[in-house]
Amino acid sequence: MRALRSKLTYANVISTLCLFLLLGGGAAFAAGQLAPNSVGTRQIKNGAITGPKIKKASIEATKLTQLAISTLKGQKGAKGANGAKGATGTKGDRGATGAQGPPGAAGNPGAFATVIPSTPPQFKGTHPGFTAVERPASATTGVYCLTPVNGVDVSHPLTASNWFDSLGQGHFVEPLAGGVSECAAGQLEIHTFILPKEPEPEPDLANGVSFTVFAPAG
Repeated sequence: MRALRSKLTYANVISTLCLFLLLGGGAAFAAGQLAPNSVGTRQIKNGAITGPKIKKASIEATKLTQLAISTLKGQKGAKGANGAKGATGTKGDRGATGAQGPPGAAGNPGAFATVIPSTPPQFKGTHPGFTAVERPASATTGVYCLTPVNGVDVSHPLTASNWFDSLGQGHFVEPLAGGVSECAAGQLEIHTFILPKEPEPEPDLANGVSFTVFAPAG
């Protein structure tokens, strides 16, 4: 310690102090004399500027590259209110008529026939849907059996007497739609009657009644 004090002279202390002031003042002078816009990307070390060192809202979107802008994504906002219903649009033009479709299958016209009470009975005119008419051997009076074409539904027949081709008065015709009693299975059975003049006696089966029968398609 005494050796160090022996080396300290006034000249040494003053020269050291002057050197300190010169170095410190020169650096301050250099920092204060930087020209505007003289610091660019070349003067900034890579990674020297980090997020915490950038002032908030100091960099505008126009200063960023498209790549940087595309990476920016904020939080999803709340769903907005539904917009008002738009006005009804104008009615569109009528479309062109489409091509005509193929014809459909022929419908079932049903069965139709008029029966003459001759011996043997016969059809009068055309009889579409029926192929034959006969009186069964078990009941030859007032009972007729009509054979329909295969596939014709005769479960709901309609009948009416023909006064012009019938004998006597008070004609009555009864189709047996629920089944047969004298005819073969699949045939349409028809009963014909002449009503008595007195109300009490039951009507009698008779052969002199002409009738027309119609079996509509099922």
